[in-house]
Amino acid sequence: MEILAFLIIGGVWAVFLLPGFFESQRSASLSSTRSFARGNDLLASVALHSAEEVRAANHARRRRRRTVAVLGTGALGSLAAAVLTGNTIWLAITIVFDILLAAFVTALLQAKAARFTKTTNVVPLGTASREDVPQADVLSTVRIVAG
Repeated sequence: MEILAFLIIGGVWAVFLLPGFFESQRSASLSSTRSFARGNDLLASVALHSAEEVRAANHARRRRRRTVAVLGTGALGSLAAAVLTGNTIWLAITIVFDILLAAFVTALLQAKAARFTKTTNVVPLGTASREDVPQADVLSTVRIVAG
């Protein structure tokens, strides 16, 4: 009876563990290729920027992390004080910290999204002539879909 219980437990563990093991074996070369590409991208970005730019970016990153940590700690600390004391003023302070934290994270995400968006020349269709629009932009935006 104990052997049957052991086999059932082993079978259940095998059902959960073996698919993950085989999946990691299948994607091993893919992940090493991605890791290599990520390393090359990092080296290329370092080669393109001066030491002062890298230092300034690191300083800004530390400042952003510190701001998020202070706002998060303030939110959690004031929430703990509100719960322990039962005071509504601490609850209002918690809400203010939450709003500031949400606004700061939203601003960070918008700045990150704006960095990766491609800006293009917008030409109104009614007023533009063919000479106003660069030829390379026209060719890159035209798509033909056959039915």
